[in-house]
Amino acid sequence: MNRLAVARSEVELESSFAPRLWALVHEVPVLYDALLDQLRPLGLSSMDLRADVGDGSVGSAGLGFWLLDGKTNVRVGLESVRLRWAFFPSDFATAVDGVSAALQQALPEIRFRTHAFSYACHGRVEGAESKEFVRRFTSEGPSIEGFGEHLGAGAAFYFGEASPVISSTLTLDVSRALHDGLFVRVYMVIDETVGTGQSIQKVGEDRVRAALRSVNLEIG
Repeated sequence: MNRLAVARSEVELESSFAPRLWALVHEVPVLYDALLDQLRPLGLSSMDLRADVGDGSVGSAGLGFWLLDGKTNVRVGLESVRLRWAFFPSDFATAVDGVSAALQQALPEIRFRTHAFSYACHGRVEGAESKEFVRRFTSEGPSIEGFGEHLGAGAAFYFGEASPVISSTLTLDVSRALHDGLFVRVYMVIDETVGTGQSIQKVGEDRVRAALRSVNLEIG
C-alpha cells in the first residue's frame, strides 16, 4: 500500500431539495430568522449573510455565509444547498445538521432528494512518481500531428448503484497544482435514505477509503 501525503484537499456536499426552497424568494425574513436561530451557535450573525443575485434569474439567486470560524462555506440556492471545506473537518456533521435544521424551520415540508459528496486532493505518493502511478491505469496516448510529445494521461472510473450510493466516480491524474503530485477525486451521489450529517460523513469516509485502497493508496 502506498501512502498519499496530502498537501491540499477540498470536501464538498451539495444536497438537492424537494420541493424547491421558495422561501429564498418569497419568505426571505423567515429564512433569515431560521438560519440565525439555528446557526448562531456555529458563529453566524446577520452581518455574515450575503445575498447573491447570480445572473439575475430566479434559479441563479442564492445566499452565502461562513460558519465555524471560516472553516465551512455555505451557499443556499433554490434547488440545493452546498457546503464546502478546505479539508475533512471534525465538525462536518455539526455543520450539516445545523444547516438542515435551519432550512426545515424555514420550510417544514422540505426534504433532501440526494446528497452529492466529493473529496478531492493533491498529494505525493510515497515511493512512486505520480506520472508513473497514473500510467498503471492508462494506455499509451495517440500521436497527433501538430501536437508535442505525449506527456501522460488521466483516468476516470465510473461505477453504478451500491445502496445507499446511486453512482460514483474515481478520478486519478497528475496534479496541476503540486509538483510531482497526484490529483485524486472521489465523487458520489447518495440517496435520500441517508439523512444526518453523521451518516453522510460515514458513507463518504468509508467510500473514499475504499476507492483509495482499490488503487493501492491510503491517507491519514
